[in-house]
Amino acid sequence: MRQFLVQLGVLVLLGGMGWSAWQWFGFLRPGQDFRALQSAGIVPLPILLERTIRPPKARWDAATQRLKAQLLEAAYRPLDPRAAGEAIVLNYHDVFPKRSAQNVWWDITPQEFEAQLAWLKSRGARFISLDELRRHLTQNTPLPKNAVALTFDDNHQGFYDHIYPILKREKIPAAMFVHTDFVGRKGPRARMDWATLRTLDREGLVTIGSHTVSHRDLTQLPLAEQRRELLESKWALERELGRPVSYIAYPEGKADAVTLKLAREAGYTMGFTIDWRLPGDSPDMLAVGRYVHTQMPRAWYTLNPQDRPQARTGIVERRLKEAPVRLEYRRDLGVRWALVRGGRAESRLSSYRESVRDFVEQAGAVAGINGTFFADPYLKAQDNTMVGPVVAAPRRYFIPERNPYVLYRIVERPLVAWNRERIVFVPLKFDMNRPDSIRRFMPDFTDLFVGGVWMVRGGKAVWPLKNPPSDHWEPRPRVFFGYAQGEPVLGASLQPVSTALLARMAAAAGVEEAVLLDSGYSTSLVYQGRLIAVGRRWEGVPSRPVPHAIVLHGALEQAQDPAATRRN
Repeated sequence: MRQFLVQLGVLVLLGGMGWSAWQWFGFLRPGQDFRALQSAGIVPLPILLERTIRPPKARWDAATQRLKAQLLEAAYRPLDPRAAGEAIVLNYHDVFPKRSAQNVWWDITPQEFEAQLAWLKSRGARFISLDELRRHLTQNTPLPKNAVALTFDDNHQGFYDHIYPILKREKIPAAMFVHTDFVGRKGPRARMDWATLRTLDREGLVTIGSHTVSHRDLTQLPLAEQRRELLESKWALERELGRPVSYIAYPEGKADAVTLKLAREAGYTMGFTIDWRLPGDSPDMLAVGRYVHTQMPRAWYTLNPQDRPQARTGIVERRLKEAPVRLEYRRDLGVRWALVRGGRAESRLSSYRESVRDFVEQAGAVAGINGTFFADPYLKAQDNTMVGPVVAAPRRYFIPERNPYVLYRIVERPLVAWNRERIVFVPLKFDMNRPDSIRRFMPDFTDLFVGGVWMVRGGKAVWPLKNPPSDHWEPRPRVFFGYAQGEPVLGASLQPVSTALLARMAAAAGVEEAVLLDSGYSTSLVYQGRLIAVGRRWEGVPSRPVPHAIVLHGALEQAQDPAATRRN
């Protein structure tokens, strides 16, 4: 049985590698295609992933299905949260000798391209290949400082005629993404033919990847059509180039959660959008951001905050200590607010919705605050579905985000995980919707949730905010959970504020890390059984019940006199 599974594993692995692997290992002669294998009852893995195709002689039991999933997972590596993505990826399209009325804004001339290279080199840029970028993003291998990757879409002949000589002269690697239906097309915007592409691939300076078959917006296509675009372009390139093709750039840079899932099933290991972001800030290895070349200065200043400040997010880990729980009333930037710090924090999830005071009493805690965002905002609803993955008492099992659209929308929001000894803040990635992914950087977490936005990082208010809730600018009662000097902290405004203003207030109070919690009607801060902050503007009106809360356990310290802690 063991020998059978080993042989089966080799066959499935070869199938996942593409047509060229079958030729390399002698299963196919040059010029043969998969029909020769099908006639023998052997079908490559990409075909098996296409649900509409059922090989007549293939019989897959449960063990085979598990093996197939393991082999596919082995080929794909998720983003490593330790990788800061210290690089920028630039995107180009067609190239013309001179500009004319027929050009569009994303075209470029050789003179403009060389000027961009000179600008980048003068600032210390080092050019890298896509393979180097992938190793950094998945394994945290080091990159040279100010790393830049160059990518070109649409297989234009102008690249080979005008840009490739420059790249060879300067020994700069690049990537070309090819839509296979257009290979060899003639006309004003001619495309390279297969012979030219094989030359590029053989010389090794240019990495060739897929740009689908027909360059249609994948997010607007039916499921079967998306699969066909992803698979057939990959197979055509592998057949013509004689090697596996693992990278893809989506037409118009558009891909949703379904597209990313299908791309992973098709065997791609890295995919590119045209979302203007650093690679390490991307939500997934199949949705790596790129900057259109006209945004090159913006990309550079994002990479180099000393030139134009803009914080880059990565994993933040802090040690925790237990200290007495105390309440402090403050006035910062003209706003009254309350801060509770100390004790041991615990995330709690109810089966329905309760007041924060109920959460505190049931947990035997001394203080608490309403938790993070939940799916149904209706005031009288009782549903407890949270936004993002969560681990909370009393059951403490991992509850993933089950809505792929919601997951796609909240990537880059702060995931907070902790135990008694340490706490971690990290931007949410797609792969963090599984507990094993979290355990890669925090094996022993006991509590976890996803905040609304990272407000304070490294003791400074974050601006601009990354992927905040749509109402972040609106003045309303707001709350946050954070960390300061080894202690968990709960903060709540006592009058309406925007998220940006609350972040500045927290930073002024010495808070080192802070994430936004659900606010407005949900706002509720409880200390020693008393409501300190509520979600309505008038005194005595309780906030709405919530499904999630964060409570503090520990000994109490008497609250300080508000006059003694007031800040102007």
